[in-house]
Amino acid sequence: MSDKDKKSVYDKLTPQRKRLVDTLMANLENNHSLWRQGWKVTGAPVSAITGKRYNGVNRLFLSSATMERGYSDNRWLTYNQMKEKGWDFKHDEEGNSMGKNAGVSIEYFSLYDKTTKQTFDKHTLDGMTEAERDDYMDENVIALRKYYCVFNGDVIEGIPEREKHTVDPSGKNSRAEGILQYWSDNEAKIIYGGDEAFYRPSTDEIHLPERNAFVDLPEFYSTVLHEIGHSTGHEKRLNRDLSGGFGSDKYAEEELRAEIASIFMEQDLGIEASEKHIQNNSAYIQAWHDKIKEDPNVLFRAIADAEKITKFVMAKESLIQKETEPYAIIEDENESGEKVYKVRMVAEHGQTQFALSGYPFRSREALMSEFGKMQELPFWSGKEFQEVTLDELEAESRKRAEQQEAKIERLKSVKEEQSEVFIPPSEVAAEVAGEAAIVTAVAAVETTGRGIESLTRMDDRDVVDKASKTKHGDKFLALFNGESVLGTEEQNERSLMARLAMHTGDNTEQLLRIFRASGQFRDSKPNAYYEQMAKDEMKFIAGLKKPIPTTTAAKNTGSRFTNTKS
Repeated sequence: MSDKDKKSVYDKLTPQRKRLVDTLMANLENNHSLWRQGWKVTGAPVSAITGKRYNGVNRLFLSSATMERGYSDNRWLTYNQMKEKGWDFKHDEEGNSMGKNAGVSIEYFSLYDKTTKQTFDKHTLDGMTEAERDDYMDENVIALRKYYCVFNGDVIEGIPEREKHTVDPSGKNSRAEGILQYWSDNEAKIIYGGDEAFYRPSTDEIHLPERNAFVDLPEFYSTVLHEIGHSTGHEKRLNRDLSGGFGSDKYAEEELRAEIASIFMEQDLGIEASEKHIQNNSAYIQAWHDKIKEDPNVLFRAIADAEKITKFVMAKESLIQKETEPYAIIEDENESGEKVYKVRMVAEHGQTQFALSGYPFRSREALMSEFGKMQELPFWSGKEFQEVTLDELEAESRKRAEQQEAKIERLKSVKEEQSEVFIPPSEVAAEVAGEAAIVTAVAAVETTGRGIESLTRMDDRDVVDKASKTKHGDKFLALFNGESVLGTEEQNERSLMARLAMHTGDNTEQLLRIFRASGQFRDSKPNAYYEQMAKDEMKFIAGLKKPIPTTTAAKNTGSRFTNTKS
C-alpha cells in the first residue's frame, strides 16, 4: 500500500476512531503493548442505567478514555439519562463544571430499509426463502453509523456509590478458573508442561507452562485466555483461517484479535493486571504497530472478531453455573391435628404449587427423602435446589412470570436493536432464519407412538371424538396433536387437560391415560406434575358445572374458561 493510500485510509476514519488508533499506536511505540496500567482495574465499561456492557470498538473507546483521564468508575451515561435521574455534573475547586469536554462519543449502527424508507423491521423477511432474504438484504438494507455522547460516573454528582469490587490477594479468580476447567473438559484440552504457550489446531490442544512458571496469576490468566481465543478459530467453533505461519500477515492479525479478546475477557471476569504483567503480555508489538500503521482498519476488524470470540467464550459460563430451583417447606396440620410437612415450588403465572401432589409427610426427613428422589428425575437435570421462605418463593414465582410475559411480548413484536458493531445484512438474514429454527426446535415434541390410534380403549377414543366435535374442536385437535396454541407449555397442557376433563368426569385415570397419548405430554416431566394438574383442572371443570345463581356470575365463570383455556 502506497503512502497516499495509507493516508487515505486513515483520513476516512471517524474522529473517535482516529483518536483510538493514535492512542494505541503511542502505546505500541512506547513498548506498552496495546494498553497500559489502569485499563482493566475498573472492569468493562457499562451503562450506568441498565448495567449492560459496551461492546466492540465502543468498549475500547471508553477504556482508552478511562486510562487517559484516570477514571476509577466504569459506568457511563448520556446527558439526558443524567438529567432524568436528577443528577448533575460535579464542579472542581474553582467552581467549573467537570462535564465540560468530558463527553466521549460512541457509535452504533442502525439498519435502514430503502424500500420502506424506515428503520429495518425483521418481519419484512417473513415468508421469504433464504435466497430471497439474502437478496432483499443486499439490495434494500443499508447500515447507518450514528453517534451519541456519554459521560463517566466520576464526573456525575448524585450517582450512587459504585459497588466495591473485591479481589483475592492471591490473584485467584474463581470465574476464570471455572471457564478454564470447562474449556479443558469440553472444548480444547489444556495441557501443562514445557516452556511455551501455544494452541495447536491439528490436535485442538492448548499447551501451557506450569502455573508456577508465570510471574503471577493475572499473567497466567491473560496467557491462557489468549490461547483460548485462538482455539475458538477451530472449524467446530468460529471457524477462522488459522493457516498463517509464524511471521506472516495472517499470523500477526490472528495474534492481534486473540490479544484484544483476552483484554475483553479479563475485563468481563474482573482480572486485575500488574505492571509486570502488562509489560510482558505481548511479543508482537512491532508487527502490530506496522500492520495498524499500514491499514488502521486491521485494528477494527480485529476488534469485531475479538468481540465474537469474547461472546462465544463467556457464553460457556452459563453452562458452568447451575440454575437454582427454589422450594419452601410448609408446616401444616392434618385432620387429626398432627403436624405434617409439605413442599411448595414455583408455578407459572406468578403462583406457587405443591410438589409431590401436596402429599403430607409426618416428618421433614421423610419429605426430603421423597423430594430428593424427584430431584433426580431427568426433568430436573442441571438444577440446584435451594430452600427458601414461602415469601421468597412467591416473590421468585412472580419474577419468573413477569420475565416469561416479557419474553412472549418480545417474540410477538421484535424490534430492531441498535447495534454497536456493524453486522453485514446477510448475517442479519441468517440470524432471522436461525431464530425461527430455534423457536421451532423448542416447540417440537416427539409424537411417535402417540395420537388417537395409540388409544386401545373405545371409551378413550370416544372422549377424543366428543371433544373434537365441540364448538372449539379445532383448537382441541391442535392441542392434542402437540401444536402450541397458547403462550407457554403449561398453558397448552392445562388447556388440553381441561378440555378432556369436560368429558372424563371424575375419572382421573382415564384423563391421564388420554393426555399421555397426546402431543402435549412430555416424558421428561414427573408423573406428580401431571397428576396435580389433572386434579386442578377436574376441580375447575366441576366448579363450572355447579348451578350458577345469577346471569352475571354465569358470564364471569364462562369468561374465565374462555380466557384461560381456549
